[in-house]
Amino acid sequence: MNSSFGSTVMKKAEALIASGMDANQISKLVCDQDPEGYNYGIGIVVDGYSKAWPSSKILLNYSREEIGKSLIGEYMSTASMASLLKEAVLRWQRIPEDYWNQFTLLIPSDAGTGAVKTAIEMALQIYPQLNTLGVEELSWPAYQAIARMSRISFKEFRIGSVIDSPGTLPIYQAGPMNTTGRVQSQETILDRAKAAMGRPVLLDRAYSGFEYARLIDNCSYDHIMRMSFEDQLRPFIEYEVPFWAAISPTKSFGTFALRPCGMLLVYTPHKSDSSEMKTLGNTVSRARGSSFEHPISRAFVSALINDLNNLELEHSDILRRLSTAEKAWKLKSTGKPIANLFTDHYAGLFRNPRVENEAQEAIYNAHLYPVFTPGRCRLNITGLPEDTNISSNHVEVFAKYCHE
Repeated sequence: MNSSFGSTVMKKAEALIASGMDANQISKLVCDQDPEGYNYGIGIVVDGYSKAWPSSKILLNYSREEIGKSLIGEYMSTASMASLLKEAVLRWQRIPEDYWNQFTLLIPSDAGTGAVKTAIEMALQIYPQLNTLGVEELSWPAYQAIARMSRISFKEFRIGSVIDSPGTLPIYQAGPMNTTGRVQSQETILDRAKAAMGRPVLLDRAYSGFEYARLIDNCSYDHIMRMSFEDQLRPFIEYEVPFWAAISPTKSFGTFALRPCGMLLVYTPHKSDSSEMKTLGNTVSRARGSSFEHPISRAFVSALINDLNNLELEHSDILRRLSTAEKAWKLKSTGKPIANLFTDHYAGLFRNPRVENEAQEAIYNAHLYPVFTPGRCRLNITGLPEDTNISSNHVEVFAKYCHE
């Protein structure tokens, strides 16, 4: 095999690493420089033609309207719509009304990342004994950076672990694991909820409902979202675990280019604690600058309140694209070393198989651009083209050099 092209890309990637860029940035940059390149890397939804999924039409329309209002030039806020917004988010997440009074909602301006950061800042205020952020191996790399900036320790645990070390705030993926696609069993989730009873937990919910995307052609969207709530959130409610659910809109509604506010749902088992939590939330939001809302965030608030049904239709379209990709990978990888990555134990946008040393050059040589980290190849599975011949060739390349 002529590996000169792959070798050239490798050298570019190595130079970018030396310049301080992270693996995600490198994946996009080297792909964009290759006219024949296929994006299997960065965390957007890709359509069947190797193009980014289009931005939410609903949010674009509300954004144009909100920017028009901003011509006035005065301070603007959605604070007066707080109760309506909370109701909309709880409805979208299919949380039963019986629990609504035990939830507080914050909308950090810096999307899902801001929701995670705000949750950690609040938890450290309420529980001063916390000194460590506990995450599963291969979790989102930003967790370590957030721990460092929060001046607390960082510790990784085996994937699927119950994190119950003293002084540790666990972060669990409330859905498919962000980087690997692993979906934990209901038994594991129940064990985690039992172990955390009375102690705080952060549930990172970047992919609401994505664990059941494969069912979208046979089940209603409403049914999928209810299943997701029952599996991922209800166990922590029933075991009276105080938790923060950090929710990102970007994957669900296709708002990658717009990056609206995140949604942070704070659950307090005792209703009497809700007012204190709201006060603390307002303080943290003020300190982080999140109380100054940019127009896209205000537009997203309006869309959630006034157009939730259509936002959910956009979410269901994304689940359908993911389902199509999952089924194609499952069919084409049958009998290959990556086949287990497309069983019901995995879901969501990403898989993160192991690779040998020669894999990176060989995969680049085929003009394929996943995210490479030491010993791993993170695949955005929606990058798979609809063209059967092309997609079969791509799967063959990944199957040759990757394994579970």
